[in-house]
Amino acid sequence: MKIPHFSNITFLALFSLAFSQQNQAEPYAFSSEISALKAKSVAHELEIAKLLSGPDLQPTDYNVSSRTPPEPLKEQNPATEVPPAPYLPVPEFYDAKEGDAPVENDISEIEQEIAPVASGDVNDKGLDLNTSTNSDQNQGLISVGDIIIQRHNGYYFGPLLGIFIPDNGAVRDASIGKIPYDSETGYLLGLQFGKDFGTIRWEVEYSHKGFDGQGTSNLYEIGTHDFLNRILLEKEIGDLIDFRAGLGMGVGFISLEGNQDYSGESFIYDFILGASYRLRQNLNLSVDYRYFLTGAEDEYDRLKSHIFTVSANFDL
Repeated sequence: MKIPHFSNITFLALFSLAFSQQNQAEPYAFSSEISALKAKSVAHELEIAKLLSGPDLQPTDYNVSSRTPPEPLKEQNPATEVPPAPYLPVPEFYDAKEGDAPVENDISEIEQEIAPVASGDVNDKGLDLNTSTNSDQNQGLISVGDIIIQRHNGYYFGPLLGIFIPDNGAVRDASIGKIPYDSETGYLLGLQFGKDFGTIRWEVEYSHKGFDGQGTSNLYEIGTHDFLNRILLEKEIGDLIDFRAGLGMGVGFISLEGNQDYSGESFIYDFILGASYRLRQNLNLSVDYRYFLTGAEDEYDRLKSHIFTVSANFDL
């Protein structure tokens, strides 16, 4: 019980000692603060006295001086002077002498040359628009009256018909041998499709040919279904007319019907020679002569024929 009592006494002694030391230090701290405040006040008074001893401030002049007007801008690109119109000398007239040709013809020729200009039938380059020029023809433009036709390079198709004039032929019978017949004039109907490359044409054609043959005792009805591939070469011989020649090759399905049927498939070809005429912008009419041949088979002799055809081709 004595030990706690002794500790309390010791704590009170230490607290009183620390408090007494703090009270003794407070007067020294307060006096130092007063001294610092006085020093700042003296420095402030010196600064104010320095400012008041300086020269008086001059008032500001707010009057704006008048500005000088800017100089006018000079033209960067002065306008070029237009030269005066050329002087046209007055023509001199001389008295006609005896033996000189009259000038009336010369005046009439000049009036004829001026007439298209006066009527307004010229373009901005001074060219007469009523007549076709050589440059237009070189470009494929052809003027026919009021219609301008242009040569077409491209695809086309059209029908054809013709007269089939065959040579006499014969059929072959295994027991009898050859049976000749006399051929009569027949017909050709077909359809063709092709492309024009300018001076060369390529065509494919289907055609049906039919004619009759009179034998010794029988009448034969002869028909062919032909598929041809053809190459044509063309040469211009006029503004609207072309001369052409070509060769066609293909296969034909041939039938000869009488008291007995004879049929087969043969290699066929023809030679063509003709001309074409352009009627309209997209219509071309051709007239051709063909020499037609087939290969011989076991049941019939080869067919030979002269053909005259007319075809109309429509440009696509």
